[in-house]
Amino acid sequence: MATSAHSAIKPTGLVNGHSECRYLDETIPVLSHVLAFETVDRRGDRATLKHPNTGWLLILHEGGPDVKDKPERNHYGVRVSNNQEVDNAYQYLLANKEKLGLKKVVKRKERDGSYSMFFVEPGGNYWEIESYENRHKAGLPEHIAYPWKTKLTEDQFPGRGYIPQAMTHGTIECVNLAASVKFYTEGLGLDAITHVPTIRPHDIKHPSTPWYVVSLEIPAKNRKYLTPLQRYTVTVESASAVAEAHRQLQACGAEFGITSIDEIEETEDGQSFLLSDLDHNWWEVAHQEYPKNRIPPFRDV
Repeated sequence: MATSAHSAIKPTGLVNGHSECRYLDETIPVLSHVLAFETVDRRGDRATLKHPNTGWLLILHEGGPDVKDKPERNHYGVRVSNNQEVDNAYQYLLANKEKLGLKKVVKRKERDGSYSMFFVEPGGNYWEIESYENRHKAGLPEHIAYPWKTKLTEDQFPGRGYIPQAMTHGTIECVNLAASVKFYTEGLGLDAITHVPTIRPHDIKHPSTPWYVVSLEIPAKNRKYLTPLQRYTVTVESASAVAEAHRQLQACGAEFGITSIDEIEETEDGQSFLLSDLDHNWWEVAHQEYPKNRIPPFRDV
């Protein structure tokens, strides 16, 4: 596991994944029906979704008809209990592809014990339904292979033949994994891990929670660039910590290859700023204070 004791940011969590879609009214019903997501907040062109077994929140942004389809390597994923459920999900989504407005439903060959399928929701985003059954059989600890405390039941998600038990990951693209991991660990203060011992650490996470971001190394010629609406949120403990993180990252920008850093802005929940890393992936550094009537982004579930 790669990590850094001295980083520009002292993160308290990796709390939100953001995703850009065309229309909320097309995407939300599909993510609810297919993946068990619940809408916990909606305001204008932004909605906050949550899986019942995962503290990480998904922030959906409505971009309108001109929003481009995202590449497969920029997707989010959920996990089911076993490989048979992946097969069941594939058959169910294939049979209901037209009804749900899905653009693609495809099966993927097993990779290092990860067995999965993909679909593209109407808003242009890939999603993965994945099983770690064989990774667990190969020795991956149960709490990593199955990162949930209480399983959802057939009564809670009936009639599909599969049950998405947790939202586990997002993905980004990078060109030089070693240089990118330096930024993730020394810049953002996150850990770099792997679920497969023979592969270089490329899963980026906060040590206190199971969800993670997979950084996929690809040739520069294949790199696809996304908008700031497709990003991940790292939190710090206070407004002053946001200011210090901003100062540190500006000072270390050349070292980490940071391509841009926006100014700090006041938000409805606190303070934050956006930055674009060496691969032009977008990150948000934020301090968030949620009112009592709104769900917090970080919760041990």
